[in-house]
Amino acid sequence: MTSKNLIIIIGNGFDLAHGLKTSFSDFADYLIENLIVPELDKVVVRRQSINSLFQPEFTKELSRKSMTSYETNHLEIIWSTLMDYRPNELIQYLKKEPQVIAEFINNKFLGKLYANRYINWFDIENAYFQELVITKNRILGGGSTKKNIEGLEVLNREFTEVKDLLSKYLKTIEITKSQEIQDFFDSYLRRAANAYIINFNFTNTIEDYFKRDDYPLNIETNYIHGSLMENNIVFGYGNDKDSDYEDIKNLEIDEFLMYFKTFEYQRNSNYNQIHDHAIKLFTKFEILVLGHSLGTTDKTLLAELFNSTGCNKVHIFKRRDLENNPNNAFKGFIKLTYSASRIFANEETLRKKLSNYEQSAFFP
Repeated sequence: MTSKNLIIIIGNGFDLAHGLKTSFSDFADYLIENLIVPELDKVVVRRQSINSLFQPEFTKELSRKSMTSYETNHLEIIWSTLMDYRPNELIQYLKKEPQVIAEFINNKFLGKLYANRYINWFDIENAYFQELVITKNRILGGGSTKKNIEGLEVLNREFTEVKDLLSKYLKTIEITKSQEIQDFFDSYLRRAANAYIINFNFTNTIEDYFKRDDYPLNIETNYIHGSLMENNIVFGYGNDKDSDYEDIKNLEIDEFLMYFKTFEYQRNSNYNQIHDHAIKLFTKFEILVLGHSLGTTDKTLLAELFNSTGCNKVHIFKRRDLENNPNNAFKGFIKLTYSASRIFANEETLRKKLSNYEQSAFFP
């Protein structure tokens, strides 16, 4: 590291490195355990024929007073496990067969997420964007604008519901600190004069590492996607250079733009501060990428950082948990390199700025 100015990008992998259950699959399992199965119990055991979490026809059939021959096997499994007071068995079944949830949950977007067995958050944001693209293509193909706008309104309500459930879930997670990660920061920050942290997470895991007096540098943290403490999380799609985005914007239908990060960033000054307090302020700087997948859902902002004339180097890291498995360590590293290639302006810039495998250290 040659620059005295650091920009540190924090992504969900940073929380996962602490053993925190913050992946989408963790969230999906949490909903099964704490929302879906308890609500199913109300329908089956308590005969609740109306439940807003589930499709009306499903609750009507499931709440009938006697067991009959159900058309689908999963209905029989749900009914029998709950009537026999075996909810844990149902929880394990739905975790193993999550696509079943899409058949009865009212939130169709959430149902599709379960059906596709997604793991990462950028997959969820991409899935939302693809729903917008499908709707855009319907309209351009001559479909009813009114009907498709109504569909967009439903999609946005469902996406909002997922966002709210996520916020509630993350607040249940207890933050931990790692001495190994503290040592990692020490090795970099003791050589720096300024550190600007861009936290893409909603959690404040990063904060505990800088509550000390022996760092001879200025440190500022920017919760670019909001924080749980402020209840202002930003969740959506962030690649406004995509050709589909241009088509969407040109339709002049505002419902399409509700969850594009470009407009979410206009809610506060966090985005502007990245330019004013880091990109413009630092003549030269280096970037540390810790736990961010470099997915295109954040491409617009990442491109402004990576392609800035002030950016000398972008450091990506090998995973410490794969240190004894060189093949998988390299596969993970090269996958991150592929993602970075979609952010850099061109391959020449990538080769000059991005750390290579031999140069890169292991991150705990």
